[in-house]
Amino acid sequence: MSDQNDTPEVDPKDIKAAEKAAGIETVPEGAEDLPPETPPQEPTEAELVIELQAQLVEAKAERLRAVAEAENTRKRAEREIANIRKYASEPLARDFLQVGEFIRMALQSVTEQQAEADPMLKNLRVGVAMTEKTLLDAFERNHVSRIVAKPGDGYDHNLHEAISRVDAPEGIEPGQIVQMVGAGYRLHDRLIKPATVIVAQAAEAAEATAEDRAEDAAGDAEADTDA
Repeated sequence: MSDQNDTPEVDPKDIKAAEKAAGIETVPEGAEDLPPETPPQEPTEAELVIELQAQLVEAKAERLRAVAEAENTRKRAEREIANIRKYASEPLARDFLQVGEFIRMALQSVTEQQAEADPMLKNLRVGVAMTEKTLLDAFERNHVSRIVAKPGDGYDHNLHEAISRVDAPEGIEPGQIVQMVGAGYRLHDRLIKPATVIVAQAAEAAEATAEDRAEDAAGDAEADTDA
């Protein structure tokens, strides 16, 4: 006969499986010896004040940056609008510049001596001169000023356009203007048409220019012959 006090051996794994199925949480071995979890420490009043002050400083800085950006945008827009208004008449002025040049050419085609000799021609010349004055007055009222270059004036690439260079005549230094071919114009401070001029240069430079032109002409002639 077997001993009734003897109990069958139970596998610990079976016990854990049964506890898990029953929803019983088991405490790991040695967990009883672990210290209790420390709850997060609440910030002190002084720390809260420091944090709020830092947030306030950052908010003020953000506001100042936003205000500065808005002010810069407003100023840029004002400048752009002012420039648009300031130079709004530029396309119309450019269209009338050529008209003014034709009127000037008509006046220069008849000398005062020729006009005095012919009463009809004189009246015609007076009428053309009055037309030119009316046009120039209209330019002036709209801030379009005329650029006039006189012989002996220094050449300025910001105002003048050299269409030719000649040997410096007596009384004119190299780099100075010999003759104005066409007047220039500007709207306010913006150049819309440079004055076309003939500029004096040293005699050696004039000779070199003439030689270069002769060589170019000879080269073109040879090319035509080969063709």
